[in-house]
Amino acid sequence: MTRQGDGAKGHRPNGAKNRDADANHLAQLVDLGISLSAPQGRAELNQKILMAAREFTNADGGSLYLVNKEETELQFRILMNDTLNTFFVSGREQHKPFPPLPLYDADGHPNHRNIATYVALSGKAINIEDAYSADGFDFTGTRAFDAETGYRSKSFLTVPLKSSAGRVIGVLQLINARDDAGHVITFDPAIEPIINALASQAAVAIENRRLLLSQRDLMESFVRVLGNAIDAKSPHTAGHCARVPVIARMLAQAAVDDKIGPFSNFYLTDMEWYELDLAAWLHDCGKIITPDHVIEKSTKLETIHNRIHEIRTRFEVLRRDAEIDMLKRKLAGEDADTCDADFNKRVTELETQFAMVADANIGDAELGGETIDALHDIAGQTWVRHFDRTVGLSWAENQRLSDADLASLREAGAENLLMDREDQVYQGFNRGELYNLSIARGTLTAEERQVINDHVVVTQDMLAQLPYPNELQRIPAIAGNHHEKMNGSGYPHGMTGDEMGILEKVMVIADIFEALTAVDRPYKRPKRMSECIAILGDMRDKGEIDNDLFELFLISGTYLEYGKKFLQPEQCDDVDIEAFLISR
Repeated sequence: MTRQGDGAKGHRPNGAKNRDADANHLAQLVDLGISLSAPQGRAELNQKILMAAREFTNADGGSLYLVNKEETELQFRILMNDTLNTFFVSGREQHKPFPPLPLYDADGHPNHRNIATYVALSGKAINIEDAYSADGFDFTGTRAFDAETGYRSKSFLTVPLKSSAGRVIGVLQLINARDDAGHVITFDPAIEPIINALASQAAVAIENRRLLLSQRDLMESFVRVLGNAIDAKSPHTAGHCARVPVIARMLAQAAVDDKIGPFSNFYLTDMEWYELDLAAWLHDCGKIITPDHVIEKSTKLETIHNRIHEIRTRFEVLRRDAEIDMLKRKLAGEDADTCDADFNKRVTELETQFAMVADANIGDAELGGETIDALHDIAGQTWVRHFDRTVGLSWAENQRLSDADLASLREAGAENLLMDREDQVYQGFNRGELYNLSIARGTLTAEERQVINDHVVVTQDMLAQLPYPNELQRIPAIAGNHHEKMNGSGYPHGMTGDEMGILEKVMVIADIFEALTAVDRPYKRPKRMSECIAILGDMRDKGEIDNDLFELFLISGTYLEYGKKFLQPEQCDDVDIEAFLISR
């Protein structure tokens, strides 16, 4: 008769041992659940799942298959085997040890011959004592593998990985359970509930990771759609939102690769790279509300079309009036030579004046005070309008005319050659012809330039309304501060370099360099690489861009790498980068 004390010390009842084993398995499942819930890559997650299943069952080997998106086949993901000292991960191996397993045959019938596909289709776990004597499944592939490797596949435990909705998303297959002495045995049916629970946890982890990736892909796709929409809005800035991320990533990668320079301690996590990409694509999202006539304004007189043609017509009228006056004078008996001389003098005067107006309209050169005064003198000339100027107008145009205007515009009368009318001032813009022609430099008026600048404010306002996860909190700053300058002269906040992060400074250079090198701008010819680098160098000298990043941009060859991919061959001239280096 065994005493209580002896039994407690030397011979524990089987029930106690089973309870200990169950408690241990439960603890392992809890630990595994915590481990699987942690952020990790796909290969790492698959490896954890298979290793845990093998540890629970003391299996010699195992493999994991996942159902493809089309749900037509099982795709191999990972294989482990202790005896063969084998470890394969899909995407890393030189050759795939197993091809995908079709779930259906050519006629669309379910593939129940293969044990893995049967489990995937039926959702039922299968425990086989010996594959070589099992009925109902085709193990020719297994036997061929054994013949090639000298291995002996015997016991199999194959379980489905089911999503929270009950859909099979993969199959976990364990091979050759072992006892404590290392002998191959049958998988204990008592362990199957544990493996099923593990498979359920694994399926949830895989499903969650897929959901996170799909949400990430959706957000990235939406951001790119928005960026491409902004580019498509204007053919003259097409590609800007797509090219700035390329430059930003190149320069950021150069900073990460800088092991001995000022960025030797700089690195980016996977989420920080993702954050930079999204911010770069979103940096001009505020332009979605910028009026087309401002974005497209390639000349000073352009609104929806270039109004220089209207003004040229008025000059044509004045020339014709001069010709009519000359002919009338001749008919009245005046000296013909004098009449011709006066006419030719007037034609020369009109041609000179129109050339000045047309040249001022381009906006390439800065207008001096004398030129602006001359434009005002030209504007003071009058021509006679005979047709009613109130007909053919839209309802909105009529609303901008006062009753007094309507009465006077219906009758013939004299009008200035260049006009600044009250009805040309609306929606915050002054479309007056003389007002626009008098722009000192460029093609934009002060209010139009403010609208262009305000796209950054709109960008920041738009992005500030989005609920970002913690890892993406810097997107509004990285995207919205690309017009700030290191010396505080930028906009909209006048930030200095000390207030900006490295990625914000990267965006400043990326945005400027793309705009300088772009070949699709209507207001300038494509610049050569040497010109663009010289402009960046001048901005660096003025303290507007970060010197360390500018020099890295040159030393790393980032400027040249981008140029070879995106610029015209004739733009890619030689650049003496040594002339721009001051700190290395």
